[in-house]
Amino acid sequence: MRTHAVVIALALAGCGGKKDEEAPLPPAPATPPVGSQGLPASSGVQLFVDDAAVATVNIAAVKDWPRLDSLLPEGARRLGKWQAIATKGAKTSELAKPFETYRDYVPALFPGEGGTINFGLFDPVELGKRGKPAVREDAITELRVKLDASGMRGGNDHGGGEVIDPAKVELVVKTAAGEKKLTGELLLGLPREPMPGGGGDAKGWRLDTILTAAGVTSYEKIMLYDAGGTTLPIEKKDVDASTIPFIKLNRQGSLRFRLYKKQGDGFQDAGDLRSLTRIDVLK
Repeated sequence: MRTHAVVIALALAGCGGKKDEEAPLPPAPATPPVGSQGLPASSGVQLFVDDAAVATVNIAAVKDWPRLDSLLPEGARRLGKWQAIATKGAKTSELAKPFETYRDYVPALFPGEGGTINFGLFDPVELGKRGKPAVREDAITELRVKLDASGMRGGNDHGGGEVIDPAKVELVVKTAAGEKKLTGELLLGLPREPMPGGGGDAKGWRLDTILTAAGVTSYEKIMLYDAGGTTLPIEKKDVDASTIPFIKLNRQGSLRFRLYKKQGDGFQDAGDLRSLTRIDVLK
């Protein structure tokens, strides 16, 4: 009898041990990858024009810092018609009348840290250099462009078609010794100065700065050409402190040439090429 009692006691002790074992914990839920700023990596940015969804942009699509207007339907690309840019992401933000406040800037998407997507307004040269935006919103997941409902604005803005990457702009300078191509990398690295007479944040280069970069230190007469074949002659004897040939990178990603002449306290246009592509040194 004593032997049977011991066996029963051991059996009961064994049963009690199984009941005291803890049940296995369920697996932890998966978490999205996190960037170095503590923000989740982006699965894409949904783009809207007014209330209509028009595109979803993933991180691979922003590796080359695309212009935002190039990602929208052609009818929504005139920057002057944009009444507001609203974003959701690390925070919610809305910028009203962006291109009245930032007249010479362009909108772009660019990669952030840890796989996020950022939005910025850039000086065109800064965009070409992959530099610092004047306005920035990080880790966005949604962006809305609100258009002017009247349709009366934006007549002088880029109206669709190709948007040129500023880093890919080129200018050919032809002399008796041959041609020299000034690449975007070289041009964007040249120091700029404010345009004659001011004009907000607009900056560019005097013609002599561009010619010097091409190895031209003196000339008597040159001919400038734009992409459409329009020409404009410039004679050195006509260039002085009151007549300034000036080149800037415009919002379309083209080199805009203007000849400024002093009138009163300011400067007025005396010549204009909207997309300068070549300069011939005639003598």
